Amino acid sequence: MLTQRQKQVLDILESRSDFITAAQLAKVCGVSQRTVFSDLEKIEKHIQQSGQYFERRRGVGIAIRNLKEPLSVKETSLELDISDIVTRRTEIMRKLLFDEERVSFSSLSEEFFVSKTSITRDFEVIMKILNVNSNIKLQKDSHGTQIVGSENDIQKAYLQFNRYIISNSDLYLNDSVQKKILCLEKYYGKKVVKVATSILYSYVRENINAISDYYVQNVLSIFIILLYRLLNGHHLQADQDYILDNQTSFYRESAVKLLHKASLRLQFSYSNADVRYLSKQLISNRFEKINTDLVNKDLVSEIIEQISHALNVNFDQDRQLVQQLSQHISAMIYRLKSKNTIENPFTEQVKIEFSLTFNTIWLVLSRYEDQIGISFNEDEIAFLTIYFQAAFERVKMTKKILIVCEMGIATSELLLNRIKNNIPSFDSIEISSVEELAHLDLADFDLIISTVDIDIAAEHVVRVSPFLTQKDIEAIKEAGYIPSGIAQSAAPPSLAYLKKRLSDRLIFVDTSFSSKKEVLDQIGQRMLQADIVTESFIDNLHQREKIGGTDLPQGVAVPHGYPQNVNETYVVVIKNQKKIKWQRYYVDLIFIICIASKDTGETRGLLADIYHLIDEPELLKKIRFSKTVKELYQAVGGE
Repeated sequence: MLTQRQKQVLDILESRSDFITAAQLAKVCGVSQRTVFSDLEKIEKHIQQSGQYFERRRGVGIAIRNLKEPLSVKETSLELDISDIVTRRTEIMRKLLFDEERVSFSSLSEEFFVSKTSITRDFEVIMKILNVNSNIKLQKDSHGTQIVGSENDIQKAYLQFNRYIISNSDLYLNDSVQKKILCLEKYYGKKVVKVATSILYSYVRENINAISDYYVQNVLSIFIILLYRLLNGHHLQADQDYILDNQTSFYRESAVKLLHKASLRLQFSYSNADVRYLSKQLISNRFEKINTDLVNKDLVSEIIEQISHALNVNFDQDRQLVQQLSQHISAMIYRLKSKNTIENPFTEQVKIEFSLTFNTIWLVLSRYEDQIGISFNEDEIAFLTIYFQAAFERVKMTKKILIVCEMGIATSELLLNRIKNNIPSFDSIEISSVEELAHLDLADFDLIISTVDIDIAAEHVVRVSPFLTQKDIEAIKEAGYIPSGIAQSAAPPSLAYLKKRLSDRLIFVDTSFSSKKEVLDQIGQRMLQADIVTESFIDNLHQREKIGGTDLPQGVAVPHGYPQNVNETYVVVIKNQKKIKWQRYYVDLIFIICIASKDTGETRGLLADIYHLIDEPELLKKIRFSKTVKELYQAVGGE
């Protein structure tokens, strides 16, 4: 049995997706490194019972790797398909945890067409998985076998179940963490997962330093479990060890807000014990300060300066942003250098809501990859985008929009995506159900968009369809709403930035490319021959696509390379004869963006002009119907 201190070390290790050194563990736990090494030996024996193991890297640290389904030689010879074993064990856990069934070994043997010995072995593995940090037991009687334990232990078992599902999900779903989280919908219900994700995303955006980027996925999983159990009438026991002080009051208030908002959407009740439990989870997963000496402070200042230049906003005096980025960039570089990626469950939402900021930051940071010796990914850029979005809100460059739907869940997400696709800007969007309106200060919002009739005393309320028709978009504009920041100043009807960077020799009409690789290779060679880019630029295009696709639902792709490999700033336009599969979507229009280092100040305006074209159906139609280079040149803004 582990001691309390050893449990603390194990909790820290399980909460992290990257490596941690013994020195860091010793500092957090307030013990010597020798004591930590001794504890790790005992912990390693403990976790091996659950199919986990330690991965050690010299000079980097230690990390837990789990919960890939461990197969013994005997199992491998008897059952060759590991996915069958995972599916069977998952289904047994579902019966025990979600259906709360009493199961019999005989009936399970008949249901899955395996021997009772295999079912016995399944239960041994299942209990090793679910018993990590939990004291649940199997209770057998004449009616069958069931799981028993306190509500706290039951929820810990659910957490282990989630980790098992996500860890083994690449057996049938090798995709982003956001897609893997969707695996949980099968067990917790689509509504619970959507509500938990939406509410926590808003919380992270508003309190970016309240939860470390390491732990966001862990907190989301805990929150989904808590909402599911509350919805089914299960409450946690009071925690007598919980002491409220000035440092923890913020997290208690946060827990109240999170649970209250969820209760309005899902219609459940919660207790003070439930609030205490959630606040403790927020505290234990709080932002962990990183040694800022790990990164050159001049580098942080330079990055802020370059992004300020690209976005035409001065962030130099934002001390909070400087402090946050000093901590985040230190941890980010450490992770990327040691090849330990974190998965951001909100990456896709960030890309939709703040696409221009997201792509601008990525373009600017690409110049530092060779200098630092790392390669950025979408998840890291998404976290940085949230930091800069918060900075925009601090300088009051954004408007606040409230979307109201009858349930505040599915239709609001559809509406949010359509609004962001049609009116790109830096604006902050909140989602609300009708029931939540009474608890919001509506004066905080510049515009309220609703899919239902609402009787509220607020200005600028627009009723729209959940599908946001062109008529709805016009109604929003007629209400006096002009997208702030980037869309207001950088996407004028004249498309001045784009016009400046077009050339008829870089516009290609009715090409017959059959693949993304063909497009990037052949057009890349044309740019190379014209001395617009260096040879490395073509590799940049391919690297960027591997990290994350640049295609959009409108059938358009916007690939881009690194500014340091661009000699002259241009936008290359390609209209292909047929649609080709890019990454997620089929596209026939491609805008290849080439921005030289000396012109990064135009990044914001150039991207905004291109998005303006993409977001206007009539303009896209005009481009697609162009038959000659001259017609297409004029359609995209040329004289």
